[in-house]
Amino acid sequence: MKSEFSIKLKSAVEKEIPFVLFRKPGEKEVFLYVQDHSDSNRFLMHSFDSKIKKSISDENPVFIPSEAFEFDFELNLNSAPQFQPKTQSEYEELIRQTISEIKNSEIRKIVISRLKQVENQNYNLLKSYKNLLESHPSAWVYLWHNPGAETWMGATPELLLRLEENQLQTVSLAGTKQPLVEWTEKEFEEQQIVTDFIVDNFTGTQNLRVNGPETIQAGKFQHLKTYITAEKGENFDLEELLEKIHPTPAVCGLPKKEAFDFILKNEGYDRGFYAGYLGIETGNSKEYFVNLRCAQFFRDKVWIYVGGGITADSQPEKEWEETELKSGTVLNGLS
Repeated sequence: MKSEFSIKLKSAVEKEIPFVLFRKPGEKEVFLYVQDHSDSNRFLMHSFDSKIKKSISDENPVFIPSEAFEFDFELNLNSAPQFQPKTQSEYEELIRQTISEIKNSEIRKIVISRLKQVENQNYNLLKSYKNLLESHPSAWVYLWHNPGAETWMGATPELLLRLEENQLQTVSLAGTKQPLVEWTEKEFEEQQIVTDFIVDNFTGTQNLRVNGPETIQAGKFQHLKTYITAEKGENFDLEELLEKIHPTPAVCGLPKKEAFDFILKNEGYDRGFYAGYLGIETGNSKEYFVNLRCAQFFRDKVWIYVGGGITADSQPEKEWEETELKSGTVLNGLS
């Protein structure tokens, strides 16, 4: 199986055919999809603003155990566009502006993100991907390479939606802290905002059940997580449900439209696929994850996307520190 996997991956790299590698949370197999335009077994990438949707389909995907993943093929990357990321003082000023907006409007939460740009020190992406597999066993770990267009890698802990036959599952994931720090009211409020939003928008379903929140570990961080399950109802429409729950308050804010408009107007850059969603569609099974803890790779630069939920009680300095820590998910895995 490994030789078949290796031959297929090497061929995709040499012929510059789009491919994606992914491993599901808690599982042991790394899958490889190479674009064949068959429209079966589709892997999707959906942007934050829903304007860009791309997919790779493969009629005959292959997989190997994650411990057997040992490759060092060099990927052909684009050069980075000119971009000047926000400094710490500029980001903190944006946070203060966001807090003021929340205090003087009906908005309860806005997620503010930024780009951290570092030099690409000849990183080997396949070796770096191996590191992410090992350090994030409970995350959806992927490497998307679309030659001539974009290359992304990440380890996201957040399920957007899972559909198996008529069973639906999602999670509310919000609030971030380091293991030795206690939860505060701010994180519990942030988490409840996300839970309430999902429950209110889980339309076309029946037998809705909510369990949580509980504390879960994601890399070096802890989050509050609530499990939400339901069954398809008579009027269930998958596209409509995805449109309603994306973007969630965990990556956008609440109310959704007002927070979304504020982000587009004030963040100062295009999130692209960051805080959008990715996933697979095979037969009666569909699974989508929010694209967090991710980075975009160029020949000369690496763009690491990080952000945090801002409420009236947020502290700008702490928000900057949180984004610096979050950038370590990808940074610490680069090889």
